[in-house]
Amino acid sequence: MKAWMLLWLFFLAAQVIADSEVQTKQGRVLPLGTLVSGVVAEVKVQEGQQVKAGEELLILDQREFRARLNRAHAVASRADALFAEALREEERARELYDQGLLSDHELQKAQIGRLEAEARKAEAAEEALQSQLDLERSHVRAPLAGRIVEVRAWKGQPVQNALNIQTLVVLKVAGTPDRESAP
Repeated sequence: MKAWMLLWLFFLAAQVIADSEVQTKQGRVLPLGTLVSGVVAEVKVQEGQQVKAGEELLILDQREFRARLNRAHAVASRADALFAEALREEERARELYDQGLLSDHELQKAQIGRLEAEARKAEAAEEALQSQLDLERSHVRAPLAGRIVEVRAWKGQPVQNALNIQTLVVLKVAGTPDRESAP
C-alpha cells in the first residue's frame, strides 16, 4: 500500500510540475522543476540531449533529505514503542478495573494515554512518509520522452520553491511537431 501511495504521489508531483506545458515554435515544451527546495548536486543532461520518460535529469543534494528521513524513522520507531507500552498499560488498567482495584478515572487516564500514543504514532508515520516523498522529489525526472531544450540549473545552484516552482530544465516533448513545420 505504501509503495503504491509513493508511486501515485510521484506521478502526481510530475503532473503538477509539467502542467504548465506550453506550445511554442519549437513544439510542445514542458518547464520542469521540483516541489522541494535544496541545492543542485548534479545536472545529468545537456541541451539537445534526447531523454526517455522517467530518466533522471538532475538531483538536489541528498544529505539533508536523507538526514530528515533517518530522523523521521527514528521518531516513528520511538512512537511505535511508546504506543506498544501505552497499549500494555491500558490492558493492565482494564484488568485491574475489572477486578475492582482501579477507579473509572484511572482507567480513563490509561485509555487517553493509549489514544495520545496512537496519535503520535500516526503523526510520526506521516512525517516519515513526507520525508520519503521529499527525498523522491529531490530527483527531477522527465515525465515524457523528449529533447532537452534548455538547462537552467548548475551544480551548487540554490533552489528555493517556497512561493512557486523554479524551472530548472525545459523539455520538448517527443513526437510533437514544431509549430513552423506543422500544416
